[in-house]
Amino acid sequence: MKLSRQALIALGITGAGVLGCSHTELTRAQLDKMLEETAKKPVPSELDPGAMCYSRGFASETIEYLCPVCKTITHHAKYENKEYASDVGGYRQQVKRIKKLGLNATLDETDLCSQCRQDKTTDTVKFYLVVRVDKREVRTQLRWSELNMVIAFLEKKNTWKTPNDIERPLKDPYSLFRIRTILGMKEDGKQDVPQQEN
Repeated sequence: MKLSRQALIALGITGAGVLGCSHTELTRAQLDKMLEETAKKPVPSELDPGAMCYSRGFASETIEYLCPVCKTITHHAKYENKEYASDVGGYRQQVKRIKKLGLNATLDETDLCSQCRQDKTTDTVKFYLVVRVDKREVRTQLRWSELNMVIAFLEKKNTWKTPNDIERPLKDPYSLFRIRTILGMKEDGKQDVPQQEN
């Protein structure tokens, strides 16, 4: 299901000036140059090892999600879906930051809504980042950590942090591959997905 412009504006994820949208959008040529520069950056000699990871607890058995488009209330009981439903505000804020940094991007959170979701055969929730560069649109499933990765790339940093604060170099093969995928700029002929280092 493709959302109308009015629905996207209701979500606060499109339109000039909405959510602090940048006045100038990055072009493919600019993004290519940024990718080249990132690949040349040195890896810091010491990276932050991060913190221990703990499972979150939820006070109730379900989390309620109110769809900003169709106003349907969906109750999520599955642990992973509850995480997404409780984190949607954070995802929206991260995408807002990405837009301020010049990337024409929107968050597709329709999987959280029982009415708006495209695949009604599963109850698994996924978030997608929709990126438009030079009139080309790419929709990519992503996780919170990959939003951090994109933000660090757009801010021209050397490293990015996982949700538990493990610091990773942006120039590692997995990070560069995911950034290129999210931007719709995969290298020609390269199909293998590099493994993320633990």
